[in-house]
Amino acid sequence: MSGADPLPLAGRVIAITGASRGIGRAIAELLHESGAQVLAGARRRPEFPGTTITAIVLDVAGESSVQAFAEQAVAAGVDTLVNNAGIGVFGPLEQATVEDYRRIFDTNVLGTLLATKWFIPAFQRRHERGLPSHLVNVTSDVSARTFPGGAIYAASKHAQRALTQTAAREGERYGLRVTEVRPGMTDTHFNDRTPGSPERAQHLQPQDVARAVLHALAAPPHMRIDEIVVHPAVQSVEY
Repeated sequence: MSGADPLPLAGRVIAITGASRGIGRAIAELLHESGAQVLAGARRRPEFPGTTITAIVLDVAGESSVQAFAEQAVAAGVDTLVNNAGIGVFGPLEQATVEDYRRIFDTNVLGTLLATKWFIPAFQRRHERGLPSHLVNVTSDVSARTFPGGAIYAASKHAQRALTQTAAREGERYGLRVTEVRPGMTDTHFNDRTPGSPERAQHLQPQDVARAVLHALAAPPHMRIDEIVVHPAVQSVEY
């Protein structure tokens, strides 16, 4: 980007959950580089040296924590929420535990629900002033399919997809644009992996998903991007 080019997100104020590492961190850094004021929340306070990103301790499964995060974002003039926080536990159905279920659904589903809930009033007030708002939910390509060993995780992503589409339908009355970003196999710390292993060299990188989020947020006002699905070329085609 040349010095004469305007930053695509200049003037925007964007809150991101699950931003300490991986996809969330890449999103926070790219949106900040693109001109946005970024508030980055995570269970452990993320560090972004050399930037003006505001790092906030956030437990998306705790309503008081989400409320405090939302209030700080609203005070900063937030216009966009990126729900990115998510975890996964995998294994056959007969090995599933109540603890696994609660951990996954508390983060992936309840976390998305609570964050969306606490930002909506601010987005509605923005609409009353003639200002737009945007919600981006980073889910997974399994939000519309299943796979062996992923029952609880896939169920949580299907639930996130339902929340996303409901928010889009309800948000029509107050001008909310809603986008679901559904990445395929991505080289991150997800599921306790170590990024950079040779067998994952051809998977998506966190920056690839971040670029998809930026694409949705930088769309012109007359255009709404409902859904973006991104896969590495080595992954089998899935619909």
